[in-house]
Amino acid sequence: MRKALFTLHKYAGLFLGLLLSLISLTGSLLVFDHALDEQLAPHTVTFRPSEAPASYADILAAARAAVPGNPAPKRLMTPRQSGSPYVVRFPGAEGAPGPIEVSVSPTDAEVLAVRGWGTPGYTMTWLYRLHYTLLSGKQGKTVVGLMGLLLMVFCITGAVLWWPKKSRTGGRRWGKAFSISRSGNRFRFYFDVHRVFGIYFLPLLLVTSFSGVTLVFPQQVRAVVSAVFPTEPLAALPGSHTDRGQPISPDRAAAIAQEEFPGGVLKRIYLPQDAADSYGVSFRAAGEVWQNYGASFARVDQYSGEVLMVENVTAIPLGNKILRWQFPLHNGDALGLAGRWLVLLAGLVPGLLFGTGVYLWWKKRVLRRAKSRSPEKPAREGKQAAQTGLRSTP
Repeated sequence: MRKALFTLHKYAGLFLGLLLSLISLTGSLLVFDHALDEQLAPHTVTFRPSEAPASYADILAAARAAVPGNPAPKRLMTPRQSGSPYVVRFPGAEGAPGPIEVSVSPTDAEVLAVRGWGTPGYTMTWLYRLHYTLLSGKQGKTVVGLMGLLLMVFCITGAVLWWPKKSRTGGRRWGKAFSISRSGNRFRFYFDVHRVFGIYFLPLLLVTSFSGVTLVFPQQVRAVVSAVFPTEPLAALPGSHTDRGQPISPDRAAAIAQEEFPGGVLKRIYLPQDAADSYGVSFRAAGEVWQNYGASFARVDQYSGEVLMVENVTAIPLGNKILRWQFPLHNGDALGLAGRWLVLLAGLVPGLLFGTGVYLWWKKRVLRRAKSRSPEKPAREGKQAAQTGLRSTP
């Protein structure tokens, strides 16, 4: 059994490890995507101060006027932190990789940037598209989800292979299992790096891989979670059902929804897309541990202002909570700044494991060839590899 797992671990890593490393590396860069974007596009955070911030209606009107064709906006995203802009999203042109995003000053509704999401000129969203779809649409997204499953397989098989064998005295050498040898043997050093970094980061890699799979295959994961934990089915989003009239402003809709979440922080306003649609307003409700994610929401009738639906993530069944936690776990936001740094480091680990694994495989291959040519004079590192029990290493 152990030999079969080793073979699976080795050859899956050799053939697919580079792709998995690319996905993980781009994920690390996206942990601080908005902060990096503001560094790459400083004009989006350069605006005049004002004691009277612009209204949501003014911001939406300015953004709409800046987009050719004057299209209807889909949603408004509030500033992530003090000094950040509002971002208004519009449908992208046919064939475009993503929507159009307009950055707007929160003080005077000045348009700061109009960019196409997922284009090379909008660097962080291009990286997001590379990370999430490999720049290949739905097919690439499916491949990324399967790579997430593969990472979970690597974690499980790696843990089994890492588990120390019993010594002659019947005990297990736990100290060596968690340490890196400094004996001067390069082969042993890289083997220990591969093993120790893998086991230390295993919990984080499992969390990020499972959460990534959830984002790609939400229905399948929901079915699995629902089979284990109490989970309410997704409710249909209600549309406005009152007599047609003059729609209320987005500011009014946000104020009405805010009453349902005292102490909550407004994150997004989803605009009605037709006469029968309703406002959707998302919040980080009081009690939610993450900072940049709004998992609670309300739906508001666009004519009467009636609250049609409310969901507070702190008061939903456990299964639903598990599903809602996956995105902020994936980018580390659920664990604060420390969590983001941990996820960033975890994203670098698959590349390290791939590099050390390829080195170990290549070195053993070279040593076998050398031994077959001169069986009476095996290489020194070959002896050391045998002595340290490395015949089952990658």
